[in-house]
Amino acid sequence: MTFRGSHLYVNGPEIQGVFGVTSLPLTTVAQIISYLDGDVASLARLCRTSRSLYYMTVPHLWRSVTLTSYTSIRYKDDVPEGFGSASPFSMGLNALVTRNVSNLVRSLRLMGDFGGSDQQENSKAGRISEYGMILNIAVSAALEKCTQVEDFRWNLDARIQPNVYSSLARLSNLQSLWLEFPRTRTPHPISDLPPLKNLRSFTMTNYDPLCHPDDISTLLLHGDKLSNVQMHFSPRMRDQGEPSVIFPHFFRRLVMAKKQLKIARLGVYNLLASMDAAVCMSVLDTTYCEDFTAINSFGFDEDAFTAPSNATYFIDRTWLVPFEQIDKPKPKTLRVDQLHKRHALELQRAAGLEHLYLVNARHKPEGVNGYSQSHSTPNSAGASPYALSASGSGSGSGSRSSSRSTPTPNNSLRDLYMDNICNVCGPSLKHLILPSRWPLHQTSLARLIRSAPNLTQLSAALMCSNMQVTRMLMPFLGKLYAIRLLSPTQEGAEGDKLRCEFERFVSGDDEHHIQKFSEELGGTTASGGKSEFPRLRYVGLGPKVWLIGGIIDETVVVPSGDEETKGAGEIRYRRRVTRISESEVMDVEIWKMDSLDVI
Repeated sequence: MTFRGSHLYVNGPEIQGVFGVTSLPLTTVAQIISYLDGDVASLARLCRTSRSLYYMTVPHLWRSVTLTSYTSIRYKDDVPEGFGSASPFSMGLNALVTRNVSNLVRSLRLMGDFGGSDQQENSKAGRISEYGMILNIAVSAALEKCTQVEDFRWNLDARIQPNVYSSLARLSNLQSLWLEFPRTRTPHPISDLPPLKNLRSFTMTNYDPLCHPDDISTLLLHGDKLSNVQMHFSPRMRDQGEPSVIFPHFFRRLVMAKKQLKIARLGVYNLLASMDAAVCMSVLDTTYCEDFTAINSFGFDEDAFTAPSNATYFIDRTWLVPFEQIDKPKPKTLRVDQLHKRHALELQRAAGLEHLYLVNARHKPEGVNGYSQSHSTPNSAGASPYALSASGSGSGSGSRSSSRSTPTPNNSLRDLYMDNICNVCGPSLKHLILPSRWPLHQTSLARLIRSAPNLTQLSAALMCSNMQVTRMLMPFLGKLYAIRLLSPTQEGAEGDKLRCEFERFVSGDDEHHIQKFSEELGGTTASGGKSEFPRLRYVGLGPKVWLIGGIIDETVVVPSGDEETKGAGEIRYRRRVTRISESEVMDVEIWKMDSLDVI
């Protein structure tokens, strides 16, 4: 049997000609279809093309299902969504329950606002909301059919009832669970999350003890395979200085069973709770932790000392406990937004650190406890006690404090971080995000890139203008994949000057930037047509992003006084550069990690 004669590789008559050829191996067709994952419209059109393509495409179409509920009717071309039937959310659940595609679903995500205005009225009567109960019945029925689900995400504003938890417990392949807890304070029965023995990733968001969240202690007790735990608490508690979270409450069953969690990725967001070192050390095997995230937790930002941070100082300081050297975690990834001396000193023992993200984003409380939003993103000048005293003692003391030659705490903290990054973490560092309020001088940048030759992604504010940065990086960072230059946010006259220069440079014509990038990153015939940055793909200047492509060559006529070489051309090499939107690089770490999102 010849290759073309095999029915495994030759298309049937109904598929011939679809791709513009008479015969195409089905393995090639399957490979083409695999690149359409996530493009629902294209997958749906392929399903309607032929019978063969239908059977090949349907598994990709139903692999990941996301259903979003809206409180109001949405219109498209003046036609309401779901015209003639029900909302897309309801029809999607109906398809999962009644059709034979449920076993194809691997990821199920429920998002949006389900509504239900009867919650308050039913809670007064000691009943569960009618809308919420019907929703949970439908979701439970869908989960009974979707037996192969590996990833389940609940981002609805309704509460999960025990029947949905029971359905989740019967999913033997469930590996990832994401739960958003309710935001309302209406009285409600509290459920225990059941054991999910094959679960590897668990994320909870918006946990607030006053909103009657469900109990996760049983889930953690049986989470022998858990390697990723993300705990996001409601920011209300930190905004109001209310330590209502009892952290040991999550681990009480682990303490009684004398078990330890071996978590590789741990994230904590908006936590305000007293530290119980004995409990934490008894239930967490810190030697397994490779990735740690702390956002708006564990203390005030010494680089931005403000009143709202002071309100939680006495609670946060309980976390400043010494660790035994043998129990010290040695993570490869650190992502933090609040900077302080203790963390900078810990970097002295962080040899082997590969990813360091000092997040620029800051949580902004909305007028809580009398604090306005202006307090939530403090400036770097506020980190100095001299600045605080100057603001309360008149202009005379302010002029005296500004004339001091000693470095401010802001600069001291920056220098401490930079020293430890360069001296300890540099050789192994691959990703680095530095605060935009720490613009780097040329000497600091030169020191950084010499000590971190393996950097593949860099995000920082630089004092270099024009294309000086590429000339400095070129000899040292050959592995660079993405670079992002931030607008300096340093306070004072110098900061304003740097910011104006940067904005003037960024606001220039895009074609001018494309030409400069293309020339600077391309090289000439002296380099044999090989770019100094062969792996560079993305360059960001403030909000602008460029995609760096391959090398193209062009012949340039060089004027010469010699008659023999007059009119001769020289081949020069450039990089293909294209302007793209910032949304297209949100999967690149230096953009993705520079946020307060749960990742």
